[in-house]
Amino acid sequence: MGLATKHPAYTAQLEAWQKCRDCYEGEDKIKAEGAKYLPPTSGQVIDGLHIGERGAQAYSAYKMRARFPDMFGEAVRSFVGALHFKPAVIELPSALKPLIEAATVQGESLQLLLRRINEAQLVTGRIGLLLDLPAEAVSGPVLPRIATYEAENIGNWDDGAVQEPVIQTLNLVVLDESGQERQSDLSWQEVSRFRVLVLGDPETNESAGIYRQAVFEGEVDPMFDPSRLFEPVLRGKVLDQLPFVFINSADLLSDPITPRLLGLANQCLGIYRGEADYRQALYMQGQDTLVTIGPTGRDKDEPTRIGAGAKIEVDLGGDAKFIGTNSSGIPEQRQAIENDKQEAAEMGGQLLDTASRQKESGEALKVRVAAQTATLKQVALTAAEGLQTLLRIAAKWVGADPMQVKIEANLDFGDLGLMTLTLSDLNTMVNDGNLSRLTLLEIMEKRGQLPEGVHPDEEIKRIAEFTTGLEPAPGEQGQPAPGQPVGQPPSPGPTAKPAAGAPAGA
Repeated sequence: MGLATKHPAYTAQLEAWQKCRDCYEGEDKIKAEGAKYLPPTSGQVIDGLHIGERGAQAYSAYKMRARFPDMFGEAVRSFVGALHFKPAVIELPSALKPLIEAATVQGESLQLLLRRINEAQLVTGRIGLLLDLPAEAVSGPVLPRIATYEAENIGNWDDGAVQEPVIQTLNLVVLDESGQERQSDLSWQEVSRFRVLVLGDPETNESAGIYRQAVFEGEVDPMFDPSRLFEPVLRGKVLDQLPFVFINSADLLSDPITPRLLGLANQCLGIYRGEADYRQALYMQGQDTLVTIGPTGRDKDEPTRIGAGAKIEVDLGGDAKFIGTNSSGIPEQRQAIENDKQEAAEMGGQLLDTASRQKESGEALKVRVAAQTATLKQVALTAAEGLQTLLRIAAKWVGADPMQVKIEANLDFGDLGLMTLTLSDLNTMVNDGNLSRLTLLEIMEKRGQLPEGVHPDEEIKRIAEFTTGLEPAPGEQGQPAPGQPVGQPPSPGPTAKPAAGAPAGA
């Protein structure tokens, strides 16, 4: 078997990972998958689904009319914003200090890396971190950098043979690094590449030994060649463990677990399919079918036109009428979709009914927030523990004290009830006077929805400047005239005085 061989647990979870990731990418990705998420109707199948056939054209319109709710993506972004309501506390030995600002191979800081880890924990429930060294020698002191691998790119692994009471040790990881690579003529080409991490002798499935790795590329499914393995050396030291960490949503074990938000993904897809049927029914309501009874005097192969400017000739005794689909089930379809959306909103952590804006009871709200807080706390602690484990391996590799590496996750999620609301909900609260605009901007900043480098106070000033620039000229539409104090009514103009002896106001 080649390096493209997958672990059985990988195969079991792949469909769930892809479903959650597609839902996170949103409507365009879901629709691009076609019948995978929206099966064609029986009539469309009968009419043919090949390009140019009537069924394919009908299915394209059927899919285009449907709407996929962005509740999955909104839930992930809201939860990540809550997780990073405050930055994590990170302590490193002096030798690893540069990693605080540039930890990954892309140059990301540790805070941004934690954010990306949390995002993966919520989308697929899994991410892998590898300590990597430059492929070529560089001048000055070298530090390992962290490379991240999505769940779908960690195809195979092994914890060694189970031998009680010996603790299992990760001794094999196969990483898929295939992707588009730029060529010398500036074109792009798909390149197959696999990185193999091994501890000890891979043939005997050892749980102890020296860490070695190798990269295999060029073939779609290259064969593993142990002779190509080499020992990465940093400052004259090799490792006796794999510098790789699995981070799931609730643990650091090599076996994957079901994504936390898989139920929400399924609910969103159910809404999408219901939306398609509902909008198809609405469309059919406006597409009545013309029926003629009796001879028309027209060639059967000649198309019949209807609408303004059309003429239909029916012989004496004949008849013509329109028939359409029964609309009795449309209200039920609409209500079913609304119910599904409400349930999805609850799964996604929204604490208000986005349709009726009615608040939950205090006890239900308390239970919901407590459950969400417990889930986020587990995600935050697992991410911090995983990153701390990897950085302690890095400290050992550079000769520093691993115990000086400490990462404390943020467990202050702010007002989770506000953090998990949609922007539409928050804007409604601002307009109703139940939330300040500054608080809204602070929430947007935590979610990463403000432009980079823009802070809420600065945005408030910008809004004020913009509003001032749009104010009407002095003296117009109730604005104070020059020299008139703000808040006082404009001075009355000259009025006619009453005649002598006439009562005031006459």
